[in-house]
Amino acid sequence: MASIVAASFARFGKREEDIFEISGESALPLVEKYGDGIDFVVVSNSYSGEFNDISGLNNLLTTHLGIENVPSLRVDNTSGSGGSAVLAAKALIASGDAGNVLVVGSEKMTGYPTKNSTRIIASLLPPEERKGGVSLPSLAAFLTKAYMREFSPTRESIAMVAVKNHHNGSLNPYAHFQVPVSLEKVMGSKVIADPLRIYEYCPVSDGAVSLLMTSDENSDSYSGKAAKIIGAGSSSSTASITSRTSLVTVDSVKEASKIAFHKSRKTPHDIDIAELHDMASILEIVESEDVGFFRKGEGWKALESGETAIDGRLPINTSGGLNSKGHPIGASGVAQSAEIYLQLTGQAGRRQAKNLTTGFSMNMAGFGNNSTSFVYEVS
Repeated sequence: MASIVAASFARFGKREEDIFEISGESALPLVEKYGDGIDFVVVSNSYSGEFNDISGLNNLLTTHLGIENVPSLRVDNTSGSGGSAVLAAKALIASGDAGNVLVVGSEKMTGYPTKNSTRIIASLLPPEERKGGVSLPSLAAFLTKAYMREFSPTRESIAMVAVKNHHNGSLNPYAHFQVPVSLEKVMGSKVIADPLRIYEYCPVSDGAVSLLMTSDENSDSYSGKAAKIIGAGSSSSTASITSRTSLVTVDSVKEASKIAFHKSRKTPHDIDIAELHDMASILEIVESEDVGFFRKGEGWKALESGETAIDGRLPINTSGGLNSKGHPIGASGVAQSAEIYLQLTGQAGRRQAKNLTTGFSMNMAGFGNNSTSFVYEVS
């Protein structure tokens, strides 16, 4: 098994610095503290070519960090890159090919018009669906309508995801948005893809997060505070939305989570805290059901009753989630693991939840094209 023993952040948001400076802001504190022991670097990044005209980011970044002799690789799995990078680091440690792995999730995305960014990100969809004008925001709107038809949630209950996560983000000094929003403000904001409003989507963000991962037996020699990854699962589904049997179930999320729970010998009911991939408000609700936290069609009820708030039975997205923390794509999945590490080790500051021993995160590529899930336990 592998453990996370340290995490370091560069603030998410619209940043003037380039991708090397942003990445270094999160990675350098770990390099300076643990540099002699780092023997592999895994970089999570999807769009350095499209947004920054840079290829070979992993080698350029290790040079920038002054550890150019440390082997590295770059992981690109679109919006699921971060989870895949943590999975790759875990595999390197488990195989014995690396002892201490630095995972750097980083993306520099702002500076382009939103339409251009949407087009670039939509390139992960099948060509025939892109020609029909499908985008990730429109798919979230289709999902919302299908879910509302089948399970009859109130429209406000879906918008409450944004209210909750903006509140959580206001407690996170690294979040893109750090101001709470009311339900009235969410419901009165601009429609992006009917029925979803602008506050119900994640922003286009820059940012970086770095983790130090090591073997379980070595974890005590670091800070003494560690989050042990006790189960991991990855699953893929068809990239074609029109080929799926259901819009209201994300098969890859369901299967990846099932695998992670099986390997960890835990169940969804054992989890004390979770980070889910809320690119749009509806996704947190649907994913919370597909992971197994709530029965199908009842995730919105748990949200309305306060079960998923920081002080609830199962806090979800205490970081602010993608919705408020932001979504610099290569950094998002790494940030989920970092948040669970902070929470389990009691280092989450004003957003710290109570009585935690077991955590969960799920990072999704595309619109469920691929998903990676982790179960964590405090050591």
